[in-house]
Amino acid sequence: MLRIRGLTIAYGGPPVLENVDLDVAEGEFVSLIGASGSGKTSVLRAVTTLLYPLGGTIDLAVPPTEVGFLFQEDALLPWRTTRENVSLGLRIRGMARPAAARTADEWLALLKLDGLGDRYPRQLSGGQRKRVALAQVLALEPRLLLMDEPFASLDAIVRVRITEELLGWVERKRLTVLLVTHDLEEAISLSDAVYVLSRGQRSTVQARRAVPIPRPRHVLDSRSDAAFGPLLQQLWQDLGEESPTQSAKDER
Repeated sequence: MLRIRGLTIAYGGPPVLENVDLDVAEGEFVSLIGASGSGKTSVLRAVTTLLYPLGGTIDLAVPPTEVGFLFQEDALLPWRTTRENVSLGLRIRGMARPAAARTADEWLALLKLDGLGDRYPRQLSGGQRKRVALAQVLALEPRLLLMDEPFASLDAIVRVRITEELLGWVERKRLTVLLVTHDLEEAISLSDAVYVLSRGQRSTVQARRAVPIPRPRHVLDSRSDAAFGPLLQQLWQDLGEESPTQSAKDER
């Protein structure tokens, strides 16, 4: 679905990313992790042509109209209702207003937002706004979904609930996903494979770790799988960090 080779990105100085290779197969959920400033978001922006790389190639097996992008901050329009926000992309694509409204209501119901179609973003909680943003993207039925730390601002309970809903939908529809996240446990719980970017300038892929936890999954249950703990420790090592568990042992 997505093939990246030799991706190099710079912002007027030395490359932030250099010679990055990354593959996302159809129906695969891949996470990209790395230290702050390693260029994770830049990879997503290059895929969507929001920025142009210094070098390398990006091959997509689908047209840009079939790529969805869920940003860290929602892009809801404050002067439009929840229903109007979800149906906006459908209207832009030419769907008639009544049909777009019906489709929006169906997605709102799927994401447990029944009855909130006439509310404005300011009348919603953070978790509700994030669900609306997710409905807005999924209503367009993308084949490839790019996500840039979309749930980072949510509290732990709401975050688990929404990621569980997303995971169920991804598995049922076999969506292809590339997620950027700082949360290693989230990356393992959701992904088939995790790519690790190296530190500092000229960051590149230093490891690709397969996640051998069977599907279908549940976010919390997957953390009790025998493979979870060792893989989490491995990712901490890949990042050049001491895991919180090991750090606590050393302090004792």
